[in-house]
Amino acid sequence: MRAWQELLQGWLSARADGDWYARQCQDLAHATAGDRPLNLLFKALGIAPRKLGKQDLALSDAEQRQARALQPGFDAGRWSVDQAARVGLILAAAGNLPDGAAFAALLDELANQGDIQEQIALYQGFALYPQDPALLARAGEAVRSGIRPVFAAFALRDPWPQAMLPQAGWNQMVVKTFFLDLPLWPIQGLAARADQDLGEILCDLAAERAAAGRGLNLEIWRLLALCPGERGHALLRRQYADTRPGTHEMYALQLAARESPHADVRALAPVGLPGIEFSDEWERLAQWRE
Repeated sequence: MRAWQELLQGWLSARADGDWYARQCQDLAHATAGDRPLNLLFKALGIAPRKLGKQDLALSDAEQRQARALQPGFDAGRWSVDQAARVGLILAAAGNLPDGAAFAALLDELANQGDIQEQIALYQGFALYPQDPALLARAGEAVRSGIRPVFAAFALRDPWPQAMLPQAGWNQMVVKTFFLDLPLWPIQGLAARADQDLGEILCDLAAERAAAGRGLNLEIWRLLALCPGERGHALLRRQYADTRPGTHEMYALQLAARESPHADVRALAPVGLPGIEFSDEWERLAQWRE
């Protein structure tokens, strides 16, 4: 975690009062039991926005490359300066902890006592935290959260869920995005983690929404095209046959077919389309607000 602290210090020094941030990190790193380190941390977390501001972090391309050298998939595109500082303060406080269980206990304290903005920063920080099974219980709380920005802070643009969530937890997280009306394209690892159980759940969801006369995020077709399973593929074929050419939904179906690893689904895609970057296309297609 020291390498992340050094990066964060550099980013914040270039954008805000880096001296104040460095002093807080030092105090937290050297705090003894008599200093009541948890109280020090809560105080620093609480005043960080006032001391440093809430402007976008807006990392340069070079800074993004440095971060991705430490953690492939790191994406701070939605981070603000105060959120980055709060994550760094948590890492500083964790520096003297003996193991992952102690770090998990610290996160539990922060999540249980912090306000919504502090919880958002805590869950964004999973991108920087160790990929330690001791943190799975706290990750599970993020997946179960019904608070949209808290859930999004963990689920979107974060390599930790892909690497660490068990399959049932992963499927629950993906399906939850539909209920919270969030986009799926920022979830990392969709293709790698798609499985038949997820496809079955999504088929049930599509049937429920259709029976209620409610629409679905068009990204469901991407997931059904990625998942194995004849039931989902048959639903895709029926939807393809029933959808008017030239519509957004038809483009979503064609895009899903092109990305699919399954030959029967790929056969739906038009021949001769130019090469595309799938994540960019889904971002452009998706209609959402975070």
